[in-house]
Amino acid sequence: MISFDGLYSFISLGLAIFAIIITNFINKKDFKNYPFGKSTLEPILVIIKSIVLLIMCSITMFSAIRQVMNGGNNVDEGFALGYSIISSIGCTLIYLYMKKSSKNLNSEIVRVESDQWLMDAMLSVGVLVGFIIGIIFKKLELNNLSSYVDPGMVILTSSIFLKMPITSIIDAFKELINTSADEEINCDINNLVKTIQQEYNIDDSVARVAKIGRELRIEIDFIVSNESKIKSVEDMDKVREFIDNNTNHFDLKKWLNISFTKNKKWAV
Repeated sequence: MISFDGLYSFISLGLAIFAIIITNFINKKDFKNYPFGKSTLEPILVIIKSIVLLIMCSITMFSAIRQVMNGGNNVDEGFALGYSIISSIGCTLIYLYMKKSSKNLNSEIVRVESDQWLMDAMLSVGVLVGFIIGIIFKKLELNNLSSYVDPGMVILTSSIFLKMPITSIIDAFKELINTSADEEINCDINNLVKTIQQEYNIDDSVARVAKIGRELRIEIDFIVSNESKIKSVEDMDKVREFIDNNTNHFDLKKWLNISFTKNKKWAV
């Protein structure tokens, strides 16, 4: 269990450093080489990190199952308790720092990192509780049960931890293939578009909204007619300004593209 906890922490630290490097790269503006931005790097990194953790948890879980089948193993509880106390405090402090940073940076990468450190803190606390149970078993002269505590904890924590990387991979993949943003965001955008259609007597519209990393991509095509109140570029810019001002409440970096056409084929 100590090996699993230490390995998880070591890999998490390495991935955190990698995430910081990628985040700094994303934040550097380079319109010439990346005219559409670098937002897709965030879900790609999340997938890479999640796959690494998924593999690690799977390997350690099967290794622990093999240990249980071989009769378990004995642990020096004194050393284990000291390690788990220090690890619990350290991981909790890092989690609190990463959680605060994720809110300030509004970064999906840092948010995933904070979740992983929360898991690591929970893992260390679980180690502490598990070894206390092992000591109790020994005090009660249940040595045959205490030998199964260590691999049993690894199996339990690994099976619980498998959910997080799997969920992260699915969510990041959806972002990579430009799946529609969540229902709340779409509802706000669609209501805004309907308001504009009614005010300017616009025939129809097509709105596309997707979230990629920390970027919210909004593309709206208005299909106008001779009866519409959109008569000039100034009218179009007025609509664009209205949409921009009414989408500032989204805590994401906006990519806003608003077009006007009389032929719907250019919008679909």
